[in-house]
Amino acid sequence: MRRILVPTDFSDQARNAFEVAVAIAQKTGAAIKLLHVVEMPSSYSFSATGDLVGGNGMEQVYMMKLLENTRYRMAELERTIAHQGVEVVQEVDTDNVIRKIKRVISDDKVDLVVMGSKGSSGMDEFLIGSNTEKVVRTAACPVLTVKGRMPHFNIRNIVLASDFKREIGSAVEKFKYFQHVFGAKLHLVYINTPGAFESTNTLRLRMQTAAERYGLQNFTINVYNDTIEEDGILHFAEEMKADLVMMATHGRTGLSHLLSGSIAEDLVNHSNIPVLTFHLK
Repeated sequence: MRRILVPTDFSDQARNAFEVAVAIAQKTGAAIKLLHVVEMPSSYSFSATGDLVGGNGMEQVYMMKLLENTRYRMAELERTIAHQGVEVVQEVDTDNVIRKIKRVISDDKVDLVVMGSKGSSGMDEFLIGSNTEKVVRTAACPVLTVKGRMPHFNIRNIVLASDFKREIGSAVEKFKYFQHVFGAKLHLVYINTPGAFESTNTLRLRMQTAAERYGLQNFTINVYNDTIEEDGILHFAEEMKADLVMMATHGRTGLSHLLSGSIAEDLVNHSNIPVLTFHLK
């Protein structure tokens, strides 16, 4: 792992994400980019010399003051989190948040995005979702979402939830890397629900076959019964005292996403345990 991206909106959750990113960087030798995106009206742009173009005089003064204050807050954020031995660079830009994050992932060849998640529920969740969910759905690299503060981020138990039917090989290699870096134990789990019930023997055989195919080590095989997949994953992870939940996501969008939702995005919204997702292409 060489590059970690931490988008920040200066919330407590984003600060927690930066703290976790530093802990990962100290173990892997990765550099961190702190990114804040200011969404400005489309009438604004920057000239070749970096001057703000667009709007009237007062609007330009306001926007320049906003950018100046943002850069000050970025410097303060970096200063308040100890990051000995970790290279941290800052970037403040004006763009659409999701578009800019996707561009940085591509241009900088980012290996991991670490983001804070506030979570949401009810109508707010249905209507707008969050930037974190959108990144989970579309990012070309793994995304680690963090809510609470974890000053001593250390992974000992990892839950890997899957149906073990679809090919998840590209995601498993990313997940195995995390397990190796932290020397953690991996707990494979299939959530057996009433609507898609299968016998325990059949499921355990499928999971064992998948574990052998992917070359997994230091793992357990678990079948957990619950009413819906998301609740089952959360309940199992809590029982295992998991430090991390990992899932591959197929990143459904549009009408398909609205009708069927995404278990990975639901977990990001509702789990207090960090969630590592990887979007399968």
